[in-house]
Amino acid sequence: MPLPCPKKQDKVVWIPSPSGSFLIVQTLKHLNLHLPSPSWTHLVWFKNSVPKYSFTLWVAIQQKLPILNRRCTSHINATICYLCNSHLESHDHIFFQCDYTKPLWSFIQSRCGIHIHPNSWQYLITWASHHWRNNNGFYSNSVAKLALSSLVYNIWMERNRRIFKKNFLSQNALLQQVLDRIRQKLLSSQLTDSLSSRRIIEEWELPASVIRPPAKPPDSN
Repeated sequence: MPLPCPKKQDKVVWIPSPSGSFLIVQTLKHLNLHLPSPSWTHLVWFKNSVPKYSFTLWVAIQQKLPILNRRCTSHINATICYLCNSHLESHDHIFFQCDYTKPLWSFIQSRCGIHIHPNSWQYLITWASHHWRNNNGFYSNSVAKLALSSLVYNIWMERNRRIFKKNFLSQNALLQQVLDRIRQKLLSSQLTDSLSSRRIIEEWELPASVIRPPAKPPDSN
């Protein structure tokens, strides 16, 4: 090891960064260097995703939401689900097995052309990771991903609203809220003219104006 040079001033060097300066981007790359992306990453982060929806879905898939069987406080009643008030709360129960949320899933699945009946996160993620990997199908998988993340986010918000604000939405009111937010996002998107796009317009009751007009050919002059 070379001896320190007393004539030179000491300098702190951040080894993970090529420049020697601390950069968050380079640090994150260094920390994630040997961690492969999960197979479900494309379900959470995709084009036109909503950040707060994606974050909630990301935490839920990993079953890390602060549900009552993981975290109890003095002002929260044990571990009973606040959506149905009849079963123990768990990640699988809240989103798939609860009598309050099951009809919501059934409606969204029908709207998205999904014909499965998931009863757990493992089942849904295994199925969706395989079937929603690209958008080559007749129905756009990106819309199904948006519907999934929107539903999960709004179910979680309703659960928290009941606990902390003592406010309650009926199933129909929550479903309408989910549908409105999905439509709002789709209205801000420009769809190409295709069978899949026209199916989206029909299923989600969107105006035909969301279809992007075809590009004009270049002027030969």
